[in-house]
Amino acid sequence: MEAMWTTMVRFAQRMTNRRGQGTVEYLGLVLAVGALLLAVSVQVKGGGADIGGQISKSMEKAISSIAQP
Repeated sequence: MEAMWTTMVRFAQRMTNRRGQGTVEYLGLVLAVGALLLAVSVQVKGGGADIGGQISKSMEKAISSIAQP
């Protein structure tokens, strides 16, 4: 009976352990960036407008609106 109790305690300790949590979070981040890049590449290949130019113009617009007093 003591062996079963020890096994249950060890299992509970493993379930509450946070080891590897950072790895899971980084994997999620990598997958999200990959999905974003895939969506952008599909848009560009699909004959969409000049996505690079649109991004550049919107960045310039945002920076100029911040720089104005």
